[in-house]
Amino acid sequence: MSANRKLAILMYHQVGDFRNIKTLKANYCHHKRFTRQMLMLKLTGQHVIPMSEAARFLSGEGEYPERCVAITFDDGYENFYQYAYPVLKKYQLPAMVYIVSGELSGRSEWLKEDGHQPQPLMSREQIREVYANGIEIGSHCVTHPRLAQLSADACLQELQQSKKDLEELLGDTVDHICYPYGSFSEEVGKQAAKAGYRVGTTTVKGLALPDQNLLSLPRKAVSFNDGVLKTWKNIHRL
Repeated sequence: MSANRKLAILMYHQVGDFRNIKTLKANYCHHKRFTRQMLMLKLTGQHVIPMSEAARFLSGEGEYPERCVAITFDDGYENFYQYAYPVLKKYQLPAMVYIVSGELSGRSEWLKEDGHQPQPLMSREQIREVYANGIEIGSHCVTHPRLAQLSADACLQELQQSKKDLEELLGDTVDHICYPYGSFSEEVGKQAAKAGYRVGTTTVKGLALPDQNLLSLPRKAVSFNDGVLKTWKNIHRL
């Protein structure tokens, strides 16, 4: 296993026509910036891998460059389908979308807590379509809770039910979890493993390294004002 293997997992939420975002900047990316960021990955030869390969890469299995990049989206917004999905298809880049299984075709009501407008989430049909065209799907729980604040039983129920819901929707195994709000603890990790997840992502900032717990991988948030250069630096710095 190579100690030099580092995986930059980029974290996005919404991609769309946003202006003058002052708070929760990591929740928004203007679609023109996103297009330039994806083009940069393509033109600079960054090795973008699906999250399904993260475990193999970090454990030293298979032939990979020493540095790789993965792209993730939290919440499963409809604007992912409208703006990000066509760009990913154009540049043939893999990505993972974490879905709130109890809110299909719903809205991100949790944004109200921070004074932001709830946005539409993808429908069952849209999720099936993107999945059929190479976009990976992971769990973001059933109700977008703060898992670390729940009892062990309630936490396990959220994790198990979302996994079951998404597997029934896709007709395939779902073994990736992203913890809403980045709410993670050792106990949450134990429950995620018990629910059958293999890989989990947090909101902790950093590169994923070979010696880290696969159920608590850090990511690099792409913020509203980040340009191409900032995104490139994000990938290459601890």
